[in-house]
Amino acid sequence: MSRRELAGIAAVFLCTVGTVAGILAVESHRRTRQFTAELSARQPDYGNWYPGTLVVPYGQPVRLMLRNIDTVSHGFALPDFKVAVREIKAGEVEVVQFTPDKRGTFPFMCTVWCSPRHLEMRGKLVVE
Repeated sequence: MSRRELAGIAAVFLCTVGTVAGILAVESHRRTRQFTAELSARQPDYGNWYPGTLVVPYGQPVRLMLRNIDTVSHGFALPDFKVAVREIKAGEVEVVQFTPDKRGTFPFMCTVWCSPRHLEMRGKLVVE
């Protein structure tokens, strides 16, 4: 391999790594401004909400990224904080933001019929 080819390979490698590192740095900085959690949705037969229990800080703005990794639509409701997403289509991500103003354990659930075991599609939000 010639020096030019090696230099080209090195340049492509550095550009790729630099781009990925830059994206990760921006995302890391963006997430430090508020508490961010990710919640994945799957039919109860294949996993349900993951994680099933989310722990968030009291009085601090919370950002939930709701990711549907399933082949059917899901919905999301956290009634105690008046948070709801009507529909999250397969493969999509919805983001909700709220500030927990009470401590305790609160249920969240899927609001779109997703399977015969839809009523089992529940989880818990713990505010500490």
